[in-house]
Amino acid sequence: MLAHQIFDKLYWSSIPGIVYVDIPKERLDPDVTVIALLLDGPIELYKGEVSALESNL
Repeated sequence: MLAHQIFDKLYWSSIPGIVYVDIPKERLDPDVTVIALLLDGPIELYKGEVSALESNL
């Protein structure tokens, strides 16, 4: 199991954040590294439009 972090996810927003998977340097191959992900279910890609926040009131 690898550690991961989620960035730019606001608790009040339906827009998902960005997930970064921490891969230890000793696990990296100098030529190519393949990572398999085991998901809990089907992946759901965000297809909404992201725009600037006009007001948070």
